Amino acid sequence: MTTPLPSELLLAQALQECGYGTGMLTPPPRGGYLHGEPARKMHDLLDIASNEGANNSLLYANACFAVGRYDDAARVYRSLQSKEPNDSSVHFNLGLALLRLRQLDAAVVEFNDLLAREPSLKEAHYQRGNAWDELGRTDLALADYDAAISLAPKYLQAYYNKAVVLAKLGRHDQAVQSYDRVIELRPNLSNAHLNRAASVEELGWPWEAVEGYTAAIEIDPNNASAFFNRAKVYYAHTYFYEAAEDYSHVINLQPDDAEAYNNRGLAYDAQDNYQAALADFDQAISLRPGFAEALSNKGATLETMGRVEDALEEYLAAVNASPGFASAHYNAARCLSQLADLEQGAYHLDRAIDLAPELEREASQDDELSWILNLRRLKAKDP
Repeated sequence: MTTPLPSELLLAQALQECGYGTGMLTPPPRGGYLHGEPARKMHDLLDIASNEGANNSLLYANACFAVGRYDDAARVYRSLQSKEPNDSSVHFNLGLALLRLRQLDAAVVEFNDLLAREPSLKEAHYQRGNAWDELGRTDLALADYDAAISLAPKYLQAYYNKAVVLAKLGRHDQAVQSYDRVIELRPNLSNAHLNRAASVEELGWPWEAVEGYTAAIEIDPNNASAFFNRAKVYYAHTYFYEAAEDYSHVINLQPDDAEAYNNRGLAYDAQDNYQAALADFDQAISLRPGFAEALSNKGATLETMGRVEDALEEYLAAVNASPGFASAHYNAARCLSQLADLEQGAYHLDRAIDLAPELEREASQDDELSWILNLRRLKAKDP
């Protein structure tokens, strides 16, 4: 038996400490790789191993994987395959490296070969399921997650990813059931409560969804997505103060979130706090120049304040940023009507109706637009 080199012993210790393993890889469920001091230490050990000539071992490849050097890891795994074709760890780890390299078909081949020999290897079913999901083969992904679960009834990651796929397919009732199992296995997993609540919301149960988002926040007060989603429910049900409060939490956690500023602006506008709304729309536009929705929302607030010319400027900026934005064309037409610019008003109304034919009926009931609409119809009849 070959005596391990000092660098190999150190690599083995470091891999155990960071949880990646010295044989079959056990990476974090969400992917990613080492950062900070653990990464620096692993890079140093890899350099030492290379200098000692220990750069063609499973330990070396696993360490490369741990720091995100997936090409190097795959190269070593392939080299080891030629020497040890029946080593399950090598096949499995190569499949994982190919997954990270986005070589999905090749990853499936590796997991297929491995499962042909070891059909009860739950981790291979789970990872092949991930590859199928990335390839858009959700039916096969679900089959593999179910296979992993049948082999290990408490396989939390398989339940979680199964729920994600089911939600993506719009099968939210089944997704909720799978998230229930995840929460049963790990009650303090914030994103499980978040995602379950999102599916519950899709099923038409907004207040149960609020309970789920609240549970996610209680577990992780830094879960910005839970605050954001809860705010959307509050806003949709006219709880504007609560919505603004939640969007403020999102902004504190993610100061560059243009959507949160835009949405908080809407909540402020709904409370008649127009100056705060305008400040938020301006911040959203500053963070995301050409943010058509925020430009249009700013225009609507200005119009409510009676600043029609300023509102028109924002609506026109919105349609310049997004020419297919029907409501911005519509609102621009209404402002132009108030400013007696009939020709341009008719142009923008035409564009709005072309993009969203249902707006023609709305225009017919609008005091500012109905007579432009009538004029438009009269011109259409002229020979």
